[in-house]
Amino acid sequence: MRNNLIFSGIPEHNSTGSETQAVTERKLRDFLHEKTKIARETVEALRLERVHRMPSQPVAGRVRSVVARFAFFKDRETVKQAVAGAEGDTFLCDRTVTPGSPSPEGQTFP
Repeated sequence: MRNNLIFSGIPEHNSTGSETQAVTERKLRDFLHEKTKIARETVEALRLERVHRMPSQPVAGRVRSVVARFAFFKDRETVKQAVAGAEGDTFLCDRTVTPGSPSPEGQTFP
């Protein structure tokens, strides 16, 4: 899970049901290029193992978060730093925290 990032605020057209993983990945790549100003070549070169929406039923008017698993830790850190440097945008990027992994405060879950 350490190579996962969760993105909130990426538009989802959920009136027809769930997006395919390919559509979600394309939206994430476009989002990274447009909002974080990462060069298109760099965004296209990112190795993503899997990109999907959070598991739940699509609801009209509600946008589910996107979970992206990066093949390389270095790619994840590049994106994380670019997102941290993006100012004035209304989106969120965070790593996944699961039981047993260190929490941001340095504590672990029981």
